[in-house]
Amino acid sequence: MASTDNVISAVQKYYHDGSEYLIPVGLDDDEVIAVSNFIEAQGLGFMLYDSNDLSKFAPLSYNNRVAGFSVPTDDTHQNIASAATVGRVGGLTVGSFDFANKTGLVGILAQDQLNFQQNQLEPYTQANVNTYYYAQGTPILRDGKTLSGNYIDTFVGLDWVIRHSNTALTDVMIKNNKLPFNATGINVLEAALNSVFSTAWGNGIVADKDDGTMDATVTALPVDELKNADVSARKYKGLSWSYKPANSIDDAYITGQITL
Repeated sequence: MASTDNVISAVQKYYHDGSEYLIPVGLDDDEVIAVSNFIEAQGLGFMLYDSNDLSKFAPLSYNNRVAGFSVPTDDTHQNIASAATVGRVGGLTVGSFDFANKTGLVGILAQDQLNFQQNQLEPYTQANVNTYYYAQGTPILRDGKTLSGNYIDTFVGLDWVIRHSNTALTDVMIKNNKLPFNATGINVLEAALNSVFSTAWGNGIVADKDDGTMDATVTALPVDELKNADVSARKYKGLSWSYKPANSIDDAYITGQITL
C-alpha cells in the first residue's frame, strides 16, 4: 500500500500541468492499476500502458481512460509503442486525427511482415490492445482503442472540451471587471462556451447533425432556476453542455463485380 501511495502522490503533484497522456515506466502491477484507477477517478487525462504480456491488460479493462500497446522487441527495439504513438500525433490538432492506421512510429518494431498472420491479430483485437503490424506492405497501428473497447480519440477530444471550457470561463472572469448576476452576465458565460464548441466542431471533435449543423448544446439556466444559496455565494451553477463526438472511418471494404 505504501508503494502505491507514493506513486499516486507523485502523480498528483504533476497531474494538472496540462499533459494529456501518462505512461507508467518501471511500475509493478499494483502500482499500474493504482495509477489507472486514479486517472479514471479524475475524469481527465489518459494512461497509455505497454506490455508484451497480454494478460497484464485484463485487470485494467474496467477503466475507460487507459489504452494498451504491445509490439515485438529485440536487442535494439523496446516495447515503447505508446510513447512513439504520442510522438506521432502530439503535434496534430485534437479532432483532426484518431489513433488507428498510424504509420511511421519511430523506434518501433512491427510484427513480422511474413510470419504474423491475420489470425494472430485476434488476441490483440479481442483484448482491445493496440499493436503495430503490416497491412498491404505498410506497418500500421491498430485499432486505436481503449482497453474498455472505446476509441482513444473520443476521450482526447472530451478532455480538450473540458480544458478549454474551464479556460474560457476563467478568461471571462479575468477580462470582465464585473459580471452581473443576471441575464447579461449569464449570456457572456454562455457565449464563451458556445465559442469553445464552435472551435471543437471546426477541429473535428464534435459531430454534424443531419442538417449539417453542430451536434452540441450549451445550456445556461436563468437566475430564477438556481439555488438561492449559490446565488448568495456568487456561484453560477447553471451551465451545462452535451455533444456527440465525431466519428471516423478506420476500415473500408470493397464489393466488386466483373462482367465478361
